[in-house]
Amino acid sequence: MDKFENLKTEYDSFCTFLKEHDPEINPEEVMNYYFAATLKIWAANLLYSTDYANLLSVISGKICTIEQVVTALGCCGDEERKLMVPDFFVKIVEQDGSANSSLTSETLDKLTSLLAASALINGDFTIEEANAMTGILNGLMNYAMANGKKDLVLPEYRSYITELNEGSYLQNDELVKEANQSRKTIPAKTEREEMPPPAGDSSPVNITINLNADAQPGAPMDKTMEENADIQTPQAEEPVVTHPRKNSDETMESLLAELDSLVGLENVKKDVHSLMNFIKVTRIREQRGMKVPTISYHLVFTGNPGTGKTTVARLVAKLYYHMGILPQGQLVETDRSALVAGYLGQTAIKTQKVIQQAMGGVLFIDEAYSLAGDEQDSYGKEAIETILKAMEDHRDELVVIVAGYTELMHKFIDSNPGLSSRFSKYFEYPDYTGEELLAIFQRFCDKNGYHLVQDAATLLETEFRRMYECRNEHFGNARTARNLFEKSINAQADRIAVLSDISDADLQNITIDDIKAAIGGGNK
Repeated sequence: MDKFENLKTEYDSFCTFLKEHDPEINPEEVMNYYFAATLKIWAANLLYSTDYANLLSVISGKICTIEQVVTALGCCGDEERKLMVPDFFVKIVEQDGSANSSLTSETLDKLTSLLAASALINGDFTIEEANAMTGILNGLMNYAMANGKKDLVLPEYRSYITELNEGSYLQNDELVKEANQSRKTIPAKTEREEMPPPAGDSSPVNITINLNADAQPGAPMDKTMEENADIQTPQAEEPVVTHPRKNSDETMESLLAELDSLVGLENVKKDVHSLMNFIKVTRIREQRGMKVPTISYHLVFTGNPGTGKTTVARLVAKLYYHMGILPQGQLVETDRSALVAGYLGQTAIKTQKVIQQAMGGVLFIDEAYSLAGDEQDSYGKEAIETILKAMEDHRDELVVIVAGYTELMHKFIDSNPGLSSRFSKYFEYPDYTGEELLAIFQRFCDKNGYHLVQDAATLLETEFRRMYECRNEHFGNARTARNLFEKSINAQADRIAVLSDISDADLQNITIDDIKAAIGGGNK
């Protein structure tokens, strides 16, 4: 079953749910509203995907061409055209008379899932599409709350937001030129913006797509249009893969020395050394025919952002490789966005694809707690179960390291018996002190050919100590040091660029004035 049929199944399930509560529901009205809402969401990107026409064809059972979609998107993209509250939702709210009933909330949740899956049909769900969906859902919520449903909460869907995937859209110049006849502007790229607060969206819109009634479901679009369009397979957000350097001079000793050279993290270094020693002794026992205890190589890294978790994970993957624990030793860095799909059934496939990339090495999942956000998150649970099965089926080929905030990671592990039974080793990453942040800053200087003069270093250490003492959950740790370094060298460039004679010392030295400018231009 392909992605269009999967979404058709989800759409049919939504219609069945509505019919269970209103046997006289008008299927045509539901489809018209779904089409109008979906097109309005798609229109937010100001670009066109061939998947749009194919999806509408499958849902309706009638051929919908890309030309028709372009015309409809031009109508939906007009901000003055708002979506009205559909009759089926009005009836749901009327039936939901009890203050404790969850019928309205359930309807909103199912509709949200359906619309998010529709937005993701071409491989992305952009911030602009999310903005449009916020307006649609807020219009429905405003109506329900005005009619007695005071306890409604906007359904969660922002976790599915992705970057714009331009490869999944039509890029053909001639097609865009033709499409311009239906729409005012079609920029090649859209501005990335922060999601604004929800706004009401409840006045009517007239959106009509003329379809060929004789067409079959899933029929291909017009052949000429297909040949003129630069069609590419939508690509999901890809995880980052780091391979060990083959045929290099890396050894166990050099990797452990690299670990020991990191600033701070004394307890983490001790834990890694202890783990490697245990593996070494266990291997010796195994070679001598002695009993070997069961070992779990899966790890939990807990701590705030910027504390070196990813850096250590890369070293651990290489150490496992050199110890013979893993056959390849690559590290695949990923998070929820690369594991969870927009609709059920596809998450397992998406997660399995990432697992296959990590097979033979380490799968590193940052902010892993986001996979178990709440009990209603069936998508995250599907990803977790897929990962757990892979850990069981490929014990000698896959190691999983999960990372995130300390308290949230403990809750995450405790949320599933399978997780708590497989993850028993915790490495805690403390925040960097003021002195350690200064040492990290000095390393940036040494690596890039700069020299931090003494009075500048004294001022910077004072600032780093103040930051450490006043830190909260948003404290950036090593990222804070990196950001101040970048601001400092920018300030240095501004200071010396006006000099008529620039010496080597001018080019190298970061002075107290540069540090003052960097601190003054940053967030304290």
